[in-house]
Amino acid sequence: MSTDPGSAGVKRRDFLKVLGATTAAGAAVGCTSDRVEKLIPYLVSPDNTTPGVSNYYATVCRECAAGCGVIAEVRDGRAIKLEGNPEHPLSRGALCAKGQSALQGLYNPDRYRGPMVRQGNGLVPTTWENALQLLGAQLARARSGGAAANAAFINQAESGSFPAFLDQWLAAFGMPAHIAYDADATHAAMEANRQTYGVAWPRLDFTAARLIVSIGADFLETWGASVPQQLSFADARAKLADAPRLVYIGARRSLTGLNADEWIAVRPGSELAIANALRDAVGGNMGTLDQAAEAAGADAAQLRRLAAELAAARPAVVLAGTTGADATDVALAANAINAATGAVGTAVLPAEPIASFERTAAYADIRALVARMNAGSVPLLFVRGANPAFTTPASLGFAQAMAKVPYKVSFSSYPDETTELCDLVLPDHHALESWGDSQPLPGVVGYQQPVMAPVFNTRATADVLLGVASTDEQARGRFGGATNYREWIAARAGGPRALADALVTGVADGTVLQGPAPTRAAPVPPSTPIQQTEGDYYLVVYPSPLLGTGAGGNKPWLQELADPVTKISWQSWVEIHPLTARELGVQAGDHLTVRTPTGSITAPAYPYLGVRRDTVAIALGRGHTAYGRYAKGVGVNPLVLLASAEDARSGALALASTKAQVTKAAEHSPLVTTEGSARQHGRGIAQAMLPAELDAGPVEHGEGHDIPGMPPLEFGPGLRSPVAADAQGVYADSGSKDKGMYDPEHWSGMAKRRWAMTIDLARCTGCSACVVACYAENNLPTVGAPWQGRATSPVTWDERPGANILKGREMTWIRLERYFEGGEDGSSDFETRFVPMLCQHCGNAPCEPVCPVYATYHSPDGLNVQVYNRCVGTRYCSNNCPYKVRYFNWFGYGEPDRRQYAWPEPLNWQLNPDVTVRGKGVMEKCTFCVQRIREAEHRARLEGRAVRADEFTTACAQACPSRAITFGDAADASWSVAQLAVDRRAYHVFEELNTYTAVVYLKKVIHPAPAAPAQA
Repeated sequence: MSTDPGSAGVKRRDFLKVLGATTAAGAAVGCTSDRVEKLIPYLVSPDNTTPGVSNYYATVCRECAAGCGVIAEVRDGRAIKLEGNPEHPLSRGALCAKGQSALQGLYNPDRYRGPMVRQGNGLVPTTWENALQLLGAQLARARSGGAAANAAFINQAESGSFPAFLDQWLAAFGMPAHIAYDADATHAAMEANRQTYGVAWPRLDFTAARLIVSIGADFLETWGASVPQQLSFADARAKLADAPRLVYIGARRSLTGLNADEWIAVRPGSELAIANALRDAVGGNMGTLDQAAEAAGADAAQLRRLAAELAAARPAVVLAGTTGADATDVALAANAINAATGAVGTAVLPAEPIASFERTAAYADIRALVARMNAGSVPLLFVRGANPAFTTPASLGFAQAMAKVPYKVSFSSYPDETTELCDLVLPDHHALESWGDSQPLPGVVGYQQPVMAPVFNTRATADVLLGVASTDEQARGRFGGATNYREWIAARAGGPRALADALVTGVADGTVLQGPAPTRAAPVPPSTPIQQTEGDYYLVVYPSPLLGTGAGGNKPWLQELADPVTKISWQSWVEIHPLTARELGVQAGDHLTVRTPTGSITAPAYPYLGVRRDTVAIALGRGHTAYGRYAKGVGVNPLVLLASAEDARSGALALASTKAQVTKAAEHSPLVTTEGSARQHGRGIAQAMLPAELDAGPVEHGEGHDIPGMPPLEFGPGLRSPVAADAQGVYADSGSKDKGMYDPEHWSGMAKRRWAMTIDLARCTGCSACVVACYAENNLPTVGAPWQGRATSPVTWDERPGANILKGREMTWIRLERYFEGGEDGSSDFETRFVPMLCQHCGNAPCEPVCPVYATYHSPDGLNVQVYNRCVGTRYCSNNCPYKVRYFNWFGYGEPDRRQYAWPEPLNWQLNPDVTVRGKGVMEKCTFCVQRIREAEHRARLEGRAVRADEFTTACAQACPSRAITFGDAADASWSVAQLAVDRRAYHVFEELNTYTAVVYLKKVIHPAPAAPAQA
């Protein structure tokens, strides 16, 4: 550009005008001006909007049936971050990884842009006017022909008024009530709870328990309401010496199993014998324990010890989450133990149920629908928020049965396997674009509101239904004259003003509209017990902690986030015990073929200590043949291995119902993992202590030694921070400004600050919610997505999902390290420790003196700062970092390169404008969310006050469902972090290096099994 005012080039003033207009227009279209033909300055802001200032809206998370409360941060009309709603009584401000990833569903680049209609073998775009005419014609045809009573509507399981509203609409057109389908639901436990307590899901208070026994229940992730259960469990473990012990019983250690103090490994299908024996033992009959141990292949002495502990602990909680053909019976036995140990009313609270799970159909209902479709008796099928063509076994033949339905309508926003088989697609708004309500607890209503305008030309399903009803004489008057769902919700809430008041906090007292109890199809249990099926190994198929049964597969954050148990991402794997792998001549990454009478799959082997030697395990969630670029062709779907077998009482799909043949295949694929080693090798990274050590007297931190430029030890051991030469401190008097840096009066006159973090390993469960929070807050690119528009067939090694991770090019700023202690001989007696590892913000940072361009330096308030526009990519800092928490941007993921671009339109709308999107050749790392620090400081300055203790926190700490992370000023005793930093359990990783880290870990407290009682 010419700088000569008289030249023909762009003048400076004109350039600034265009730049300002382009910035405003770019914000309106998602940070791009490719399609902007006329630049319109942002001169008049929309109502309640200030450019560059966030608004916050309380709403409801719909990523699972629990319905946690969330706060959506919206900047210039775009939702950029989701946080937990601290006013919500169910989730209390926490939010799991799946909840935070809802933004990637909102901005998913593969969402339908508008309605679609089938032409030939494919779906093509159409107008809403034409789509609604087609829908109306099909409804009229079904009713006039007398076939409406045989229509079917499969809806996602959700709490709130919409299910009852939907049933009212269906009844108005002569159709039966809908099927509320949730493939992730734990139907057996819910059925047992209904029979025992009269509610589907009582609230669990682990803090009241003295002992917790889980029989296959992964209550920290996939079993029940994980967020409130994580909160309660972490509070219980935070009692340290008085914390309840956790014992896990099952063939495979899930995330809950890895958090357990003891694992009793039993054969799949034998859990009922164990549960019945424990129930008898609590009642005083120890005679069946040895027989149960023999049937389960378990250690009889270990089982006797547990029985004695159960009989003595008051109260003791037993939870059952098995997935076999007798899962409900196992849960009923567990509930009987709870009654006998005094847990009901103390730790198990039926009077305070979680109302989100009350109305859910089971797999048996889908199987009965398939039978009707195969018979040709279903004239019209609707599907919304469910994908049964993927989440049911191939042996059921849902897709083939669906082809026999004359007309099929989907309300899905995504091109999933079920929707691609439909004739008409009426894409629904995302939950963040919709009105609604939920019933998380009895007497409490959570209100859902749109936090932004729709991204695409979609429409809320409720509004579509109301629009169709308004043109039908028989249905017109059934909805109180409401013309849209917002009006209908407002009438339910007591009027527009009452709704507006409730939306301030997102919750209010009340009850949602209730529908009739659903009818259930009779279950069909397996004809052959699992022990008698053909095969050498028991097969355990389980929901992925992150992807569930597949709903999260189209979100790159969840695909990239390492599985908390195996640390693998972007692929499927077969878990096999290391000793079994050795017998088969299999190493990690060698392909295994798993075959049952219904099908076979081939995937890389992962030798895992947490699975029995006679068992192989495979996670659900991957293997999509559709569902968008991030899901299609990634991994395998183990449901092809399962027969259509059900739990005998609840009708739940029996995931553990068969054995399998396992053979080594010829191929080998490196495991896509960020794990360096599963062992600490004596480095003391994840430390633990026994309860008895908590009362062993004050901890000795050592005297330390002086370092030039270092403040005195009053900062606390390990938290001292050197002061940069250009430090601008806050002084108590102006005279001290002239003092030298090394003068003691310099320090006494300066108001010192040291931003720091504590991580309580007694609370941390390894769920990885903090990792996704960091991705969302700091614009971290995902690097493992498969390349689009591949030119080679078959796919080359460099093009497979996760190839960049295999090259060490992951960009996550927090790693959830998982270390095993013990079990080197292959035994089940091993312990697991989780450690979130991030930049330690060292006071004496090894990375700083080696940077030749001064891109990394230490700030006066204790931050290790990375200046992106100084960095030239020498990577000296990474080489010198003992914690290996600095990440180099190899590809410029923020640049719209065809193959490496991490944020295809409109996924880039979610980017946080407060954080720079880094370019190629730049080193990056955790910043302690410095943008949040500066925002709090600026706000305090504008209000003429000091920053208040604990008034803000980092993204990882705010999301953490176990409240393991605490952030703040360690130099001010009024902050929580300052009090935790001097806890008896506090330590620093690699403290012997004298790096003076600002991250303080609190040792995990382990609770070993008590001595075994003498055998009678």
